[in-house]
Amino acid sequence: MARPHEDRELHTTVEHRPGGLPILFAAGAWCAIEVVHVEADRVDAAIAAYETLIEKARTSSAKAGIAAVLRGVNDRRVIALIELDGHEGFRHVQSAWDDHHLFAERRAVAESTSLALYRLAASSGEVFIDPATHDAYAFEHLAREPERARGAIAPIVAAAGFRGVSIFGTDDASASAILYRFERAEQFDAFRAGPAGREALGPIGATGETVYAVHPVKTFSAP
Repeated sequence: MARPHEDRELHTTVEHRPGGLPILFAAGAWCAIEVVHVEADRVDAAIAAYETLIEKARTSSAKAGIAAVLRGVNDRRVIALIELDGHEGFRHVQSAWDDHHLFAERRAVAESTSLALYRLAASSGEVFIDPATHDAYAFEHLAREPERARGAIAPIVAAAGFRGVSIFGTDDASASAILYRFERAEQFDAFRAGPAGREALGPIGATGETVYAVHPVKTFSAP
């Protein structure tokens, strides 16, 4: 069902319809990723707000490309990913998303947010982000360099139910983000909590590290 959302800066009504075509981030692509923590009853408003922010970035001078919005399975997270042309595009998006209209809009629906510039360091398997699939996705933030995270690809690929994995590294190589795709959520849970996942990636819950079950709700194809 469409969710009308008023864009207060442009004074227009934007229709937000879930879905979209499968998208694929190319090797080496720059990508802004924002992780949003919300109250469960505000998750729809947060999704609508980030769809608007992405639409605005794609029609601005930020040179934004494909994008996706992911919803936490427990309705407590929204994750926005948007392809950019690098540092200049990120600075534009960071500034635009923090202007007084959009800052108020984001903070009205979010408990906290974290925006950073990443680059796709490695991927394997079926790494399409597809709102229509019944596969299970998970997003993990690791407080470690992407080179170390890249070393976990082999055990991830060997896990039961594996479909795809994308590993992003922050611009300063201080942290990584991993987007997993498995056939079923319980298969990912078994891998990540099991000996292979702990050996490759460390125990879940270390300082600065988080993992969420998510699902794509909206994708934006190449403009």
